Amino acid sequence: MMTETRPQDDERARDEERPFLFPQGMAGFPEARHFGFLYSGRGDIACMQSVDCPEAAFLVTVWDEERLGPPPALTPEQAACLQLAEGETPLWMLVLNPFADAEWITANLRAPLAINMEARIGVQCVQPDASLELRHPWMPQPREQAAAAG
Repeated sequence: MMTETRPQDDERARDEERPFLFPQGMAGFPEARHFGFLYSGRGDIACMQSVDCPEAAFLVTVWDEERLGPPPALTPEQAACLQLAEGETPLWMLVLNPFADAEWITANLRAPLAINMEARIGVQCVQPDASLELRHPWMPQPREQAAAAG
C-alpha cells in the first residue's frame, strides 16, 4: 500500500531541511551565517555547524533555568532580528567548550544563543556584563568514555 504525500507535508519537510540563519554570524566567524544542527537523539548536546564555513562548528545545549535562572532579556534590536511575534520567546542555548578545562566541559554564559525555531533565525547575544563567565563549569569531562576508547 502506498502512502499518499500531501503538499503541506512536502513543504514542512523542505522547511525542516532549511538551515538556520544567523544574520550577524557568530563571534569569530562573521561569515558563518547559515547553520545546521546535528543531534544524535541522545543526551542534551547537539552540534551546530555552519554551512557557509564548515570549520565553524559549536557544541550547544539548551539554557537550564533551574541552574542559571532566567536567560537574559533580548534587546529590541535582537528581538527584531529574530522576527519574534508579540509575546513569543526564543529558544535559548549555550555554546559549550570541551577543550578549555581538563576537568570540566565549560559553557559560555556571556554569549548565549537566542533562536526563533519557527522562523529559523538565531542571534548570538553577547552580554555587556563582564561578570558573566566565559568558562562556566557545565559538566564533568567524560572520563569513562575516554578510558574505554583508549
